[in-house]
Amino acid sequence: MLTIAVLMFVLATMHIAVNYTRVIKAFIIFPNEPGGPGAFFNELSEFTQIFGSTIYVAQTLVGDSVVLLRAYLVWGKRFYVVAFPCLLLFGSSIAGGGILYSFAKVEPQAEIFVVELSHWIVSFFSMTLATNIICTGLVAYRIWYINRRSISFSEQSLRPIMLLVIESGAIYSATLTALLILYKTQSWFQYVLLDAISAIVGLVFSMVIVRIGLGLTSVSGESGEFGKVSTFRTAGPGGSKFGIESHSDKTLGEFTVDNRSGSPTTRSDSYNPSHNGSDSGKVSV
Repeated sequence: MLTIAVLMFVLATMHIAVNYTRVIKAFIIFPNEPGGPGAFFNELSEFTQIFGSTIYVAQTLVGDSVVLLRAYLVWGKRFYVVAFPCLLLFGSSIAGGGILYSFAKVEPQAEIFVVELSHWIVSFFSMTLATNIICTGLVAYRIWYINRRSISFSEQSLRPIMLLVIESGAIYSATLTALLILYKTQSWFQYVLLDAISAIVGLVFSMVIVRIGLGLTSVSGESGEFGKVSTFRTAGPGGSKFGIESHSDKTLGEFTVDNRSGSPTTRSDSYNPSHNGSDSGKVSV
């Protein structure tokens, strides 16, 4: 997860750097070119335009892959559960490649809303939106289901974790929906969201890890102190292991769910003085 977080940070930083480069070229280097800065920004085949779009497509595909991986792990590595989102991710990859190819081949004076680009762009936005909504729903439902089955013998609730997953997914979904609407209505304001969404992808991915790692979200739904945070863990292809731990040297609850029956089988509420908090901040959702 750390590698993915660093990759997203690098991609988002590169996207911002490309945007600054385009601003400098439009207003400082080529301000007196025919059509002015507006003509420069509207030139779809210009190198910085294609390079920035490539970074955005890559960032989106990485983010969608992470959401899909979370759903896959939470559902006990059952591929059939995420088969359709995998097809959507594959379709998004093809649509992203189509966008970049169309940018390179489109007429120099063509606008972003031309038919040659519209089909690819709408397909890309729609499939990545569907992937995010479906995978977030799968993760949230799985957590809700396990929480409902275990609430009879566990003092802790996974509901705050479920809400955190839904919140992070809702932010990205709302942004994508707004972007899709703006593009379909041929509003130039879509460029504002398009430049911001690359950073939003990384923020949404990091939100779960950061909020739980810093104690901003706990199993009780309240803020906690750093070093006394709670984590939610899953592990094992044969059974999904869900643990709720407090890193003040006490295990609050842990149970294993058989992937075939969906029933909790074991639980531990014992004091563990040897626990040193080495898993602090690890969240596999």
